[in-house]
Amino acid sequence: MRMLVNHKQYGFSLIELVVMIVVLSVALTGVTIAINETVKQSPKPLVLTRAMELAQTYLDEILSKRFDELSGQGGVPRCDSTDNAAQTCSNSMGNEEGGNRQLFDDVDDYHGVNDTPPVFASGTSLSNYSSYQVQISVTYAGSELGLTNRGAKRITVSVTTPLGSVVPVSVYRVNF
Repeated sequence: MRMLVNHKQYGFSLIELVVMIVVLSVALTGVTIAINETVKQSPKPLVLTRAMELAQTYLDEILSKRFDELSGQGGVPRCDSTDNAAQTCSNSMGNEEGGNRQLFDDVDDYHGVNDTPPVFASGTSLSNYSSYQVQISVTYAGSELGLTNRGAKRITVSVTTPLGSVVPVSVYRVNF
């Protein structure tokens, strides 16, 4: 007696395997490109955070100084005021102390500072920031705040990161 046996084969044909390999390779290529771009951008937030920390370090130092060379200690009497003891604010931006930051006594002494690498006021290098650059500019900017132009100074600390981006941070110091 003859038996009929139904032999069904399960699996993939050669054409189905080739199509599956092509589809997977295209998908994996896209995933690889996305991961590669993410890895390239991963240091950027850290670098920008460090740039902001560096700018804040400089601003803390600068803002601890008085408004002007001719302002009294603690801002009293303020220069350009109607007080009898007041003097006219100085017209020069930049340091009068000959480059030694330990001797800077007012905010405009920092105008023109260009530190590569950044350093503390004492002259000690900031070891973790050796590939950063700091530039500082100070300008009269009272008119931007609705005051007389010499009533305020804008201090801008620009930090250039190792990635080449510049992070500018500006604050105002008012003559009070």
